[in-house]
Amino acid sequence: MPRLDNSIDIKAPRDKVFDYVSNIETHPEWVKWAKDAEATSPDRKGVGATDVMVMQVGPRKETVEAIVTEYKEGELFTRRHTRGMEMTDRKALVSLGEVTKFAWSIEYKPPMGMMGKAMDALFVATLFNQLMEDSLTILKDRIENAR
Repeated sequence: MPRLDNSIDIKAPRDKVFDYVSNIETHPEWVKWAKDAEATSPDRKGVGATDVMVMQVGPRKETVEAIVTEYKEGELFTRRHTRGMEMTDRKALVSLGEVTKFAWSIEYKPPMGMMGKAMDALFVATLFNQLMEDSLTILKDRIENAR
C-alpha cells in the first residue's frame, strides 16, 4: 500500500490543535478531499467512534465510512476506512513549547486493481500528496488566525 507522510509546525497549544483535528466534522474546512463529514456514533471521539465522509481525490467522489482504531487524548488518533476506498490515516501531535508539530500519515490502496495501481504511480500519489500539503497549510492558517 502506498504511504504518504507530511507534517507542519503550528503556533498554537497542542490541545487546541488536537481538539480541532480530532473533530471529524471540521475536516471539510481544512482537508482538501473531505467534501462532507459527519460523526455517526454517540461517542464522537475515542476508539470505536465512527463517521461517514464524502471524499474526492481527482474526478472521483466517494462516500466512505471509518472507525477510530487508536486514540490518545491530545496526542494521536488513527482512523481506518470500513467502507469505500481502503485507507488508514494517523494524526499525531507533539508539543514543542509554543509550537505544535502535527504529523499526518496516510496508507491507502488505490481503487480499480492493476489499472488503479498504474494511475497511482502516474499521478494519484502526487495529487494526494499535494492535497495533503495544501490541507496542512489551510489547517495552520485556520488555527493560527482563528479569532
